[in-house]
Amino acid sequence: MGLGDIKDMMGQMRAAQQQMKQVQKKLGSMRVSAETGGGTVKATVDGEANLIDLEIDTALLDPDEIKVLPKLIKKAIQEAQKDARKQVMSDMKGMLGNMM
Repeated sequence: MGLGDIKDMMGQMRAAQQQMKQVQKKLGSMRVSAETGGGTVKATVDGEANLIDLEIDTALLDPDEIKVLPKLIKKAIQEAQKDARKQVMSDMKGMLGNMM
């Protein structure tokens, strides 16, 4: 391995670090939402799957469904987190594909 090869590898490492910084910044600003109960509950998470917002449309909530509200909330949060993870994985695959 020559000096030119080492310089190329260092350049690739710097580029990868820059891309990782961009991904981390994007994760913080990414927003992914999911709804359950026909729009009764809407959860929004960031790219790190942290809960950012939770909306409950009481106009759509039937009084008989109050018992299932915790399940709807949990399901909406889990779906939003799952969708956020999928998006992050897709973004990471794209980034890794650009490096090769």
